[in-house]
Amino acid sequence: MSKIILEETKKPMNPEEIWTYAVKKGYDKQSSIRGKTPWNTLGAQIYSDIQKHADSVFQKVSVRPQKFGLKSISYNQCDSIDFDVKKDKKKDRVLERDLHPLLVSFVNSDSHFQAHTITIYHESSTKGTKGNEFWMHPDLVSVHYPFDDLKTSSIDLAKNVGMDTITIYSFEVKREVNNSNVREYYFQAVSNSSWANEGYLVAPHFTQEALRQLSRLNASFGIGVIKLNLDDVHQSEIILPSRDNELDLTMIDDLSRINPDFSKFVSLINDSMRVNHYVEGPYDKVKSDEELEEYIVKKQIRELI
Repeated sequence: MSKIILEETKKPMNPEEIWTYAVKKGYDKQSSIRGKTPWNTLGAQIYSDIQKHADSVFQKVSVRPQKFGLKSISYNQCDSIDFDVKKDKKKDRVLERDLHPLLVSFVNSDSHFQAHTITIYHESSTKGTKGNEFWMHPDLVSVHYPFDDLKTSSIDLAKNVGMDTITIYSFEVKREVNNSNVREYYFQAVSNSSWANEGYLVAPHFTQEALRQLSRLNASFGIGVIKLNLDDVHQSEIILPSRDNELDLTMIDDLSRINPDFSKFVSLINDSMRVNHYVEGPYDKVKSDEELEEYIVKKQIRELI
């Protein structure tokens, strides 16, 4: 359908324009795409085709706004500019929080974590803590429960002898770590995440010099590093492991007192461990691969590439 439309119009189009044209011509009735935002699914399909197939008929013609065309058509530079829509570049920028669903999916599926995650909204903390969020509040926290790993009797034994059976993770998320911000971001992660069993600095982009500095900092302070893969979140990787730590109960108590999201997180852990099975709660939703692809296209997250 998309190929036919781009052949007919002979101009670059964004996914919503392609879908609008399809509805006008009745092509949408021949498509299996459904839902409230079919253009997002359409855009995800085109982008996926470009990424996965070297012989794809499609090409990305412009980034902002994102428009697609056909490799068989030569477009003028002016064709890729939408003069009718004035974009606010600040609104178009991918925010750090826009990356959270990608990390949630990775942490849930990756064999190292297999954890349930909650976003910590620093703006919901009690008054009087404003300004401390930069050095106190992690972006996300996760917990791995032992229920799939150990028998109930073993979990009870661990509790009775004071052994940990859960693992708690803390994450600081950034858009890019480069030479100018690497130390600031790393020590922010040290401050925000060292209370957990494992703490991580996360970003989709790291410069080579930043990675060299991070390797030295990791050896001294133990905060790990995760590189998010924007094409396939399940291919994200831990490029520097976190040091295993004992939980800092003083810091956990401080965060629980001032932040309702963190307090909720601790309560969910206590509820689950009390009954020895996973208790459903307001964890961040883990998106399906299709939902995640639509989200990535909608938020223009791959424009970070």
